[in-house]
Amino acid sequence: MTIVYIHGVKVRDARQGLELEKPFSRWLQPKLEVNGAKVGYEPVFWGDKAAKFRWNLNSRPETALLGMGADIPYAGLGSLRSAGTSSPLDTRRPDALLGPVLGGNQTTGNGTFPPLVSIPRGNRADFLADLFLVIYPRKSGSDLIVDFPEFGSLADAAAAVADDWDEIVTRNNTDANRLRALMTAIEQRLHASEIIGMGGMADWLSRAGETMRRAANWPLDAVSTVFAELRPTLNEFVAYFIGDVLTYLNERGSAEAPGEIPRSVLRALRIAHNRKKQTGEKIVVVTHSMGGQLFYDAVTYFCVNDPALKDLVVDHWISCGSQVSFFAELRLHHNQPDVEAPDKLQRPSNVSAWTNFYDTNDLVGFRMDAVFNGVTDRAYDTGYGLAFAHTGFLARPSFFKMISNSL
Repeated sequence: MTIVYIHGVKVRDARQGLELEKPFSRWLQPKLEVNGAKVGYEPVFWGDKAAKFRWNLNSRPETALLGMGADIPYAGLGSLRSAGTSSPLDTRRPDALLGPVLGGNQTTGNGTFPPLVSIPRGNRADFLADLFLVIYPRKSGSDLIVDFPEFGSLADAAAAVADDWDEIVTRNNTDANRLRALMTAIEQRLHASEIIGMGGMADWLSRAGETMRRAANWPLDAVSTVFAELRPTLNEFVAYFIGDVLTYLNERGSAEAPGEIPRSVLRALRIAHNRKKQTGEKIVVVTHSMGGQLFYDAVTYFCVNDPALKDLVVDHWISCGSQVSFFAELRLHHNQPDVEAPDKLQRPSNVSAWTNFYDTNDLVGFRMDAVFNGVTDRAYDTGYGLAFAHTGFLARPSFFKMISNSL
């Protein structure tokens, strides 16, 4: 089995795709291995060929929080990630009918954070990943998942620490100490010898308890649904998204002369295809965001004139945070059939199965089944807001479990 991963917009370091091999291996290796053989992994990196900003986006204004407020029940720590840890979200007291953040009767009403014992075992890994993303230091406008390549393996690190949860909790005498120990364990797995200085580490770890207190006192999903993204983060994401899309469309080339970005995709597909011809192992392609358009163009257009890929068959395509259907609505794909509602486009003929994951909070994540036949749409709630919802898939252990279950 070979997994081909194609990243989305804003990624500018090839190490992100390399780090993602860890969560892919953790959850997909047991499902995809053949006779105990290690699953092949081919990450496609195209960020070095994407948009380049000549004034380093200094034209992007930085302002405070855009707004807040919603009536959707809070689903996790994701909205705290969107809002940061220094600005209050909502002073309304929680309604008992809305339930706890992650399970159990957590809301204390006295300013203390909910006990860790109330977090169900099955939610521990996601909880750890969410909390780590909330409290970890980051500059204005940054998104840890795409801007820091080592965070590509966060889901794997969170799952590993969740496996040690009971032992860590037992050897620490208060929940404040337990939170710090759990976060430290993730930091050590992510950075190893490059762990940040203990002074700085103590500073950001002290936010863990405060974050938990806010999770207890502000349980409404105020920022996951509307206008509570930090403007610098959202503006920077939109700028990179538009820039990368326009760069790809302008430079993707033709079937006879593919551009640099399509050539990167075709190179990985050839490796996977040759391995399949030799061993009979299947090919699974995972695409995030703009990576979906790159793959769709590759299998429906660029492969046609590539003798090495004319008989390519991808056994399963997993897309998340994708805009393939949106591009199809605008007829932006190369050689796209002239089809419109009520008719639909067909799943690519050289793709045997296609599962698409989307988050309703994702600013640029789209459903596929309204435009394509032969695709299964599955909703996945990261609990994050807007730009963070777009990258949040790749940080959460439960998402990788869903991928495994869909194969």
